[in-house]
Amino acid sequence: MTFGDHLKSVRLEKHLTQDQVAKDFFITRQTISSWENEKTYPDITNLIKLSEYYHISLDTLLKEDDGLRKYLEKKDVSQSLSPVRISLLGIDVILSLILLSSLLNWIQINSIVMSLICIITVLTIVALNEITKFDETYHLNLQQTWQKYLSGDYGLLYASILPAIFILLGIMIIWAQNSLTGIYPIGIGVFIFVLLIIRLKKK
Repeated sequence: MTFGDHLKSVRLEKHLTQDQVAKDFFITRQTISSWENEKTYPDITNLIKLSEYYHISLDTLLKEDDGLRKYLEKKDVSQSLSPVRISLLGIDVILSLILLSSLLNWIQINSIVMSLICIITVLTIVALNEITKFDETYHLNLQQTWQKYLSGDYGLLYASILPAIFILLGIMIIWAQNSLTGIYPIGIGVFIFVLLIIRLKKK
């Protein structure tokens, strides 16, 4: 018996309507119907509540239902990867700000540290790209809408904005300061653009 069949069966045994259950759970009747028809699944909190409400074990609810188990596994992976993704994005932003401040002569950083910052930035971009590919493969929906624009989900035009900013910044630094330090942001911009091209070609 599947998860939805278990829910419907035990509800009918207790002579409860979907409206009554929905009222007790402070959700809509459509949500209860969706669970029983397995169009969607409850999160772990509601799953525990259902177990207590119907006086049946979680093992019974989960038994012989691969759909629910896969849903919970996917949700668990999403919750684990989401903070990693946010941390990597945060590191990229901080390093980019440090790089920008140095290139504009707001702070002084020697060439070795500058090179290390660029290398770490590139590595975090590669890591984010791998997480994005994993996200797409298993449909985890880790990305926010603005991230989907930048990662190429809505075409190369929007995705080109970030690398274009890096490249233009580098050109401006070379032109305004007559300094080759502008090569660093240009290199990062070109690297991001190449990753985007490769990613979009694989779609």
